[in-house]
Amino acid sequence: MTVVKLKTKNQLTVPSEVVRKLHLKVNELFMVDVEENYIKLMPVEIEPRYTPAELEAIDRLVEKEKSKAKVFKPGREFQEYIRKIAQ
Repeated sequence: MTVVKLKTKNQLTVPSEVVRKLHLKVNELFMVDVEENYIKLMPVEIEPRYTPAELEAIDRLVEKEKSKAKVFKPGREFQEYIRKIAQ
């Protein structure tokens, strides 16, 4: 067990042996939880909301529609439209 110090901006340094053992990478994301007296850090992977093809379709849509001021409701309506034009 290694002792670490909480810094002024609420930052902790993860010991290098832990980084190596868990194969952690720079900019990795963690879920933080508290169980009784313990702080739990769990590495997580976030799946992108859109595929690269869908992001390209969004860029094309923005270029094409920006002068027309087309309005979409956020969420399902927009996602369905993007999926349709990305095909």
